[in-house]
Amino acid sequence: MNNTASLMRAFVNEALLDEPFAGDPLAEGRLDSLALEQLLVFIEDDLGVIIEDDEITPETFSSLDSVASLVDSKRRP
Repeated sequence: MNNTASLMRAFVNEALLDEPFAGDPLAEGRLDSLALEQLLVFIEDDLGVIIEDDEITPETFSSLDSVASLVDSKRRP
């Protein structure tokens, strides 16, 4: 897991779940639509990356690692 995925996992565990989850809460369907929206706001505000509507796909949001890969690709010059 890279640094971006670790940051997102920490945010999800602290802000979006009732108790810490050891697995991948995104891959295992533990995040509802409101939690996903809050994750997007975190990515925008804290990580400085805007995810466009057409980038929000089942493949991209299949796991925290896949979202982290998208975020990292958008951060590269």
